This record gives sequence, structure tokens and C-alpha cells, in this order.
Amino acid sequence: MLKFIELLDLDNLSSLENTTYDTLVDWINTGFFRYYDSLQTTIPDLTTFKNAGGKLLHYHGESDPSIPPASSVRYREAVRNAMYPNSTSDEDLQEFDDWYQFYLIPGYAHCGTNSLQPGPSPEKNMEIMIDWVENGNTPTGLNTTVTTGSTYSGEEQLLCKWPSRPLWSSDDSFDCVYDEDSYSSWIYDLNAFKVEVY
Repeated sequence: MLKFIELLDLDNLSSLENTTYDTLVDWINTGFFRYYDSLQTTIPDLTTFKNAGGKLLHYHGESDPSIPPASSVRYREAVRNAMYPNSTSDEDLQEFDDWYQFYLIPGYAHCGTNSLQPGPSPEKNMEIMIDWVENGNTPTGLNTTVTTGSTYSGEEQLLCKWPSRPLWSSDDSFDCVYDEDSYSSWIYDLNAFKVEVY
């Protein structure tokens, strides 16, 4: 609190003794407004970022217990709708794909894997980004490695780029396919809220 709210180069408070409810609310409001631009993904128009040559590699684990993966799907779709409204042309969708790519990762948790959720885990993102930004090589999939504790430990997989989804075969391999029913199951209205929710 002291470092980020009061902007003092000090460690946090040793206790909350004598801190009132109103003080806590004030700290929350101050933090919200001061760091809104970096903590919130509520602005779907990324035109300035795109025009500056920005590239966005966005992924979300489907087993994330902290942040629902559908929130990332919802945000990705909001960006597409804001920047390419009502567009279904292959040309516009290809242009979007050239600077913003999104991947859902089956079995991946929040920021890492564990023995109950062994992966696959994206491990070469920096290499992929450097190759994309500096060499113009647009990714065709997200390279991941299945971690230990799984039958497929150490196996590398090239994940499907949204809106394609993995379709598994009996030989434990998968193809990336687009399925309208699968896609539609991730898209829904949250019309109970008066603001956009991602």
C-alpha cells in the first residue's frame, strides 16, 4: 500500500490496526484509478497498439481456477468486433490474425502447471515473439510442452489458434478444426451488467 498507493519507497504496512473501512475503500479507489490502464482489459479498441506495430500473443489455460478462460475469449471477440465490426471477410480476419493471436490451452492452469494439471505449457513464447516482431514470421500455432506427471511428459504440441479447437483422434493425436457449436458455446451475452465484462 505504501509503495503503490502513497508512492513512498517503503515496505507495506506491518498491520492494519486503526485502519477504517473508509480508508480501505479510499485505497482501493486510488489503486483502481492510478493503475486502471495496466490492470484492466476493458478497452477493446487496440488500434493505436496495432498501428505502432504491436503484436499480441494471448493465451489462457482452460483449467485456470482463478480467471475464467471465457473472459479471454470474450475480450478477444470484443477486440475483433471493435476493430473489424460486422466483418466476416477472410481478408479482415487474416489481418487481425497477423497481429493478434489467441490460444486456449487444454489442461493448463493459472500461470503454470502442477501434478493435477500437467500441461501442456507454453515455453517458447519469447522466441516466438522475437521471430514474429523482428523477422515477420507470423506464428501458425503455439508451441507447448507437456510437463512431468503425465503419460505424455516432455511431448511437444502445437496448439490450435482460436477459433480452431483440437479434435482428438483415437491414436491420441489431434487436428485443429473450426466447429460452430464449439465456438458458440464460448460466446454469450452478459446483459445483466450495464458495463462490458471480460
